[in-house]
Amino acid sequence: MAQAGSFRTDLYHRLSVFRVNLPPLREAVEDLDELVPLFVAEYNAKAGRQVKDIPDDVWKKLKAHYWPGNVRELRNVIERCVLFSDGTTFPGQWLQLPGQPSQTGSMDRNQKVSGIDIHSQPKASEQGIYLPLDGSMALDDMDRFIIKTALERADNNLTAAARALGATRETLRYRVRKYNLKTVD
Repeated sequence: MAQAGSFRTDLYHRLSVFRVNLPPLREAVEDLDELVPLFVAEYNAKAGRQVKDIPDDVWKKLKAHYWPGNVRELRNVIERCVLFSDGTTFPGQWLQLPGQPSQTGSMDRNQKVSGIDIHSQPKASEQGIYLPLDGSMALDDMDRFIIKTALERADNNLTAAARALGATRETLRYRVRKYNLKTVD
């Protein structure tokens, strides 16, 4: 722009003290070794989870992905996986990286998340929850929707909803407050 005359040359030289080359994540795959545990710890704290173990096959998938969304895409993938985790192991089936099969080979039509069926297509006769996984719904909105639906099905009984979700009352109570939902107990 300075050469084309659309940016002041003297200002360019004042700002151009040194260059910082910040490659995209796809060119700095080794950064995953530090970023993934950092994001897992962050979302563990936010979601009240205890994810600690990341299986080798998950690491392979993370390192093989092209990361067109760069670090933001990585953050979203880690947040989704931690949010949907059931224990201390990082759930590879929620990576949902384009061009890569899930941990089970392909996403099961009736995959369960904490006791609730997540279906790829809704059917009126099923008692599952339909969640669009096309990016049209934010992760917090998915979380809120799942909790709200479980509460409605349990007549707003926190204990029953927590049991249906496979979560503790404390975890569910925290999220109910976070999303300003109604409960009986």
